[in-house]
Amino acid sequence: MFFRNTLNTRPIIEGNLKFIRSDVPQHLDNDEIEWLKKNHITTIVDLRQPDECCRKQCFLVKESGFDYYNFPVSGGDIVPESPDMVSESYFAMVDENMDKIVDFIMSCEKNVLFFCNAGKDRTGVVSAIILHKLGYDDEYIIGDYLKSGNNLMEMLTEYAALNSNIDINVIIPNRRYMAEFLDKYRKRIKR
Repeated sequence: MFFRNTLNTRPIIEGNLKFIRSDVPQHLDNDEIEWLKKNHITTIVDLRQPDECCRKQCFLVKESGFDYYNFPVSGGDIVPESPDMVSESYFAMVDENMDKIVDFIMSCEKNVLFFCNAGKDRTGVVSAIILHKLGYDDEYIIGDYLKSGNNLMEMLTEYAALNSNIDINVIIPNRRYMAEFLDKYRKRIKR
């Protein structure tokens, strides 16, 4: 982990700090802020809706030396009703807005930290598209996605226990969800 108070912060390309995915960084200490600056990770992209940003504020919004952008992912704040709907919910995020978000992140001169609440679904879709555009194979992309399940398992289990209407299988990353998403995504870009 990169930060003491996040659960799912990591580079999407091993050994390369160009693209860092995360859950929302609500609390960072001076050493963590200096580490970000030293490694030129100064472009911050928040993928959440404005009301989510107000409820859980990103520490870096007002921090000197960082460029903060809020680019909400369309439809990314809704939990699917069943496991069969997860990949569809991911694919529903892929629209003109998503294209702009990914293009922005990939064209940044500085290294980029991008996140949503847990850094799993919206952040996972953005990560998958970036990795796909960079030529990484499905196994690498799926492996990156599945790391979120390992990193967030305790938090996701607690969330499901507190929300009896949520099927835990919907919120825990599953190989099938990302594989189906990548298949749908490839068909979209071939049109």
